[in-house]
Amino acid sequence: MNILSRLLIAALALISLSGCILVQSGTVSSSAAKGNAVTASASDWGILHLSIPQGLTSNVNGQLMNQCPSAKLSNVSTQFEMREFFLAQMYTVTASGTCQ
Repeated sequence: MNILSRLLIAALALISLSGCILVQSGTVSSSAAKGNAVTASASDWGILHLSIPQGLTSNVNGQLMNQCPSAKLSNVSTQFEMREFFLAQMYTVTASGTCQ
């Protein structure tokens, strides 16, 4: 092998070992309200975009409700992130709101 081939193989191996990270996120929110701020987050792994974790949103919703005894949440904003590693993806759902 010549030097260029070896450098190319080494670069590909380094990229595959370290993982490329791609963050995709989006947020939907409204104006602020009076009350106590509450936040929640849940994460899980998927493989090759074939296995997507189930129940992240319901997990986050349950966490928010556990922090709000009155069950009156307003101004809930959610954020979804997916971090792309070489063969796996980390999915994260984060939510915040106001407990009245």
